[in-house]
Amino acid sequence: MALRLAGVAGVAVAATASAWLLVHGLRPSLFAGETGSLPARFWHFLDRAFLHFDFGMSNAGSRRPVATRIREGAPADVSLLAGGLACGMTLGIAGALVCARRPRGLLSRVLQALAMVGLCAPVYVVGLMALLFFGADIGVVPLGLGIPLDYVPFGDGPLRWAGSLVAPWIVLGLPLASMTLRVMLGELVEVAGEDYVRMARAKGLGEGAVLRRHVLPAALGPTTMFASASMPLLLTNAVLVEQVFAIPGLFSDFTRSIGASNYPLIYGMTAVGAVLIGVTTMLFDLFLSWLDPRVRTGEQAG
Repeated sequence: MALRLAGVAGVAVAATASAWLLVHGLRPSLFAGETGSLPARFWHFLDRAFLHFDFGMSNAGSRRPVATRIREGAPADVSLLAGGLACGMTLGIAGALVCARRPRGLLSRVLQALAMVGLCAPVYVVGLMALLFFGADIGVVPLGLGIPLDYVPFGDGPLRWAGSLVAPWIVLGLPLASMTLRVMLGELVEVAGEDYVRMARAKGLGEGAVLRRHVLPAALGPTTMFASASMPLLLTNAVLVEQVFAIPGLFSDFTRSIGASNYPLIYGMTAVGAVLIGVTTMLFDLFLSWLDPRVRTGEQAG
């Protein structure tokens, strides 16, 4: 566990250091007035950022410390990513199980077609369409109170907070759900032909029990690895979803920061994004180790 946490920290430092070196290498004229050699300034930046949590002052607005902006926006980022990941995995796995029972049935074909649409449609288009159709006060389709147009902090009430994030979670999770369905369905079909699965059917187990007890655990391993590799895509889509649904996360300022050359804030976003991806990958690895004894045996042997 300690080795994994050290790996997450190393990834965050390496990603942020790469961003700093890239900016200073491509735009050296912006930093011509700074004193000291480039290696000395580079080391000073890493020391301030990762030993003192000081990324500098944001260039936008009232010039607030980037660390303050991270503390304010990171909870919304974490809740959005966690909910989108859970929503995408749940919908994808459930859809794959439905399709696997009758792969050539009508329902299976409809779900696979929807997965293709969810995979191809940009998340900002899906989000804007959801708001225009079902948004509170602006939606053309009456649906009770509609989708909330304002983000509600967790401190204002867990139910109101969850209600304001249901639509963003679904929109963010749709591409992951689509990819998970396709990968999971392929694994389910492949595993269904194994000898131990045929033996389970020969013993009289129903198709549902065979799927849950024998096919699903074997198919979850490759699907989990695929979902772990999809985290950078999920984080990229979160930038767009935060802008569409006006979620005050840290990454909602990403586009403005690039346009305004707000590099201290960009460095902070890079560090936070690397930590989120690293932690999520670590959690997926732990789940895979629990799910597949062969992974635990390989880790012990290593």
